[in-house]
Amino acid sequence: MKHQDLDPEEILNILRGTETKLQESEDELGYLKSIIEYTEDAIMSIGLDGTILSWNPGAENIYGYTSIEAVGNSVTMLIPPYNTGELSLILAWIKSGEKVTHYETLHRCKDGSLADISLSVSPIKDDNGRVVSASSIARDITDDKKMELKIQESEEKFREVFNNANDAIFLHTIQSDGKTGKFTEVNDVACQRLGYCREELLEIGPEDIESDQDHQISGFMKIIQSEGTATFESIQVTKDGSQIPVEINSHIFNLRGEKMILSIARDITRRKENEAQLHRSLEEKELLLKEIHHRVKNNLNVISSLLNLQSKYIKDKAALEVFRESQRRARSMALIHKMLYQSTDLKCINFGDYIQTLTTELFRTYVTRDNIHLNMDVGDILLDINTAVPLGLIVNELVSNSLKHAFPNDLAGEVNVEFYREGEQYHFIVSDTGVGFPEDLDFEKTNSLGMRLVNTLVDQIGGTMELKQDNGTCFKIKFSEEKFTDLNL
Repeated sequence: MKHQDLDPEEILNILRGTETKLQESEDELGYLKSIIEYTEDAIMSIGLDGTILSWNPGAENIYGYTSIEAVGNSVTMLIPPYNTGELSLILAWIKSGEKVTHYETLHRCKDGSLADISLSVSPIKDDNGRVVSASSIARDITDDKKMELKIQESEEKFREVFNNANDAIFLHTIQSDGKTGKFTEVNDVACQRLGYCREELLEIGPEDIESDQDHQISGFMKIIQSEGTATFESIQVTKDGSQIPVEINSHIFNLRGEKMILSIARDITRRKENEAQLHRSLEEKELLLKEIHHRVKNNLNVISSLLNLQSKYIKDKAALEVFRESQRRARSMALIHKMLYQSTDLKCINFGDYIQTLTTELFRTYVTRDNIHLNMDVGDILLDINTAVPLGLIVNELVSNSLKHAFPNDLAGEVNVEFYREGEQYHFIVSDTGVGFPEDLDFEKTNSLGMRLVNTLVDQIGGTMELKQDNGTCFKIKFSEEKFTDLNL
């Protein structure tokens, strides 16, 4: 149909439709032009001979060339000399109608610097489908590449540390039921120690390398999940069946939204061997100490018995009493070694028990009537042998003195023995309600062997002694126990 056959109204409608389409095309063209003008990517059109035909502001920002400087020049101005063959390859793809997508390369900027570029090139065809030019979009990925390089370096450093650690490192998942999942990563030490290759270990989990006699992992999984971390000992089984004692330190963390457990297993074979050797050595030393205490006790008892035998030939009462006092001193020391021999702690004894035993024995020796009553208030206090021996002799002397001298002529009364601790200080008290200590006698300067011995022993344990005579006699000794080093055998 010819336009002259149309009435004016129809022609007007056609013109209006054409005008609308033209406006839409112009709007679309303006939109595309806006994208090209304001995008950060470099957009250019290139002739099939490599000549730059158009150049947007993004290209100017990336390369530093203005549109006037770039348009009409060859795109080789952007390609480093060592990479000129790249242009021929890309143009060959374009001429054959192929696209180039996200091709990473290096381009040279106006200032001579190099920029990492992600290049996409598409052929432009005419109405007959012939390729006449190409459109190129270049994105500057220099910062991305730097970040990738940093990440790669970080991963390499991590991998280096991961694989060169002295301990075996395992990363594994947690199943929905709370049990351990398969390993997702292991280091070289884990492979070497267990005898598996990496691929074999990634097909199994922690419980598959745990000894049948040792089920620590399942028990500690609850602790790890509730507290976030746990340290425990276990036994790992190698591929050939050998068992390796290990100390495992595990903690839980989130990796891309999934809960994972990182475990570091340290081989403690040498530690276990040293512990076993130390245990055997301690047992031998304990046995030797027991034997020493036993022999010392026996030797002191032999001395006591010899003194007892010798005393039967002594007629002088004063000399006989000296022998008996020496005998009792030997027996007081023998009692300490007897208690040490029987104790689980070969260096300390319960001195409260010792006081009760020794004082009761002295009471039976000296008291033959009911005129003297014995009161004891002693606590369960452990003392080192270095303190117990001199204090034991002090107990013997002070209690013996009260029982021998405080109640002449069958005088009735009480003997009180106290031993307690206040903070770091110990208090030992022996008192009686007898006739009292002679007022004209200085207990620190007396010629009495017993009191001189007590004064010397009080100084030996670093204590002080006080005498009170309000109602009878009261000796109060205060001391702090020194920290003695272990005996060297």
